[in-house]
Amino acid sequence: MTAKKKAKKRAAASAAQVTTLVNGQVTGHVAASGTIGEAADLLARNAGLKSYSVRANGVPVSVSDAGGSMAKVKSIEVFAKDTRG
Repeated sequence: MTAKKKAKKRAAASAAQVTTLVNGQVTGHVAASGTIGEAADLLARNAGLKSYSVRANGVPVSVSDAGGSMAKVKSIEVFAKDTRG
């Protein structure tokens, strides 16, 4: 692979964006870096959610999955948990 192709590939990888959703509404995009848990925590904090669930690519994220990479994630959603008694 030539240096030019490597640079192009790095630029494409760094430009990868993940669609963010809060309670089913698209709120923007974030860089596809870090872990799923870190992205979800930041998204929930910005939306004012204290108790929430997470889906990545439409699939529920468990606590053990939260440490996974955002590299293959196309969308991440946080939604408020029902806090009624």
